[in-house]
Amino acid sequence: MKYGDNSYSRWIVDPLDGSLNFSRNIPINCISIGLWNNNKPIFGVIYNFLNDDIYIGEVGVGSTLNGNNITVSSIDQLAKSILCTGFPVYSSFDTNTLTDFVINIQKYKKIRLLGSAALSLCFVARGSVEGYQENDIAIWDVAAGIALVLAAGGKVDFSFGNKENLLNVFASNGLIG
Repeated sequence: MKYGDNSYSRWIVDPLDGSLNFSRNIPINCISIGLWNNNKPIFGVIYNFLNDDIYIGEVGVGSTLNGNNITVSSIDQLAKSILCTGFPVYSSFDTNTLTDFVINIQKYKKIRLLGSAALSLCFVARGSVEGYQENDIAIWDVAAGIALVLAAGGKVDFSFGNKENLLNVFASNGLIG
C-alpha cells in the first residue's frame, strides 16, 4: 500500500536513524517514533541514546527536551540562518541537481549535513538551527521530527516524493523561507 493512500492513524518508526553514522562510529544517531493520522503528524519522540536526550512533541501542545520546553529560534534572516540538509540514499547527483542545491544553500550563513534527518529536525525544534531541507527523504527518517518542529512553533511544508514512502521536506522556524 502506498504511504500517501493511507487515511488512518499509524506509528512510523525508525529504530536507528543515522545508521551509516552508527556503523562508522560517528556519534550522530537516534531512535525516532512518530504518530500520524490522515497523513498529518500528531506526535513525535526522538531519543538520542548517546547523549541520553529525549525529545517529545505533540502538535498543538508543545515540544520538550528532557522535560524542558523548547521552541524554534527567532532569527528571521537567511543570511544569519543555519540550514541542516543532506543527500538521502535516493538522491540524484546529476549536475543540474547539484547546481540547484548549491544555489539554494548560498543564501544561508552556514550549512550542516549531520547524517540524521531526525536529529536535524530536533535542532530546528530546539532553536539551534533555523531550517532543515531534504528531498526524497524516507518518511521514517522525518515523521517524528516534523511533529516536533510543528509542536515547537515552527512551520513544515512537505509533499510526497518521487517514490513510495519518500517526502520532500522544508522545516523552519516559520520566519525564514
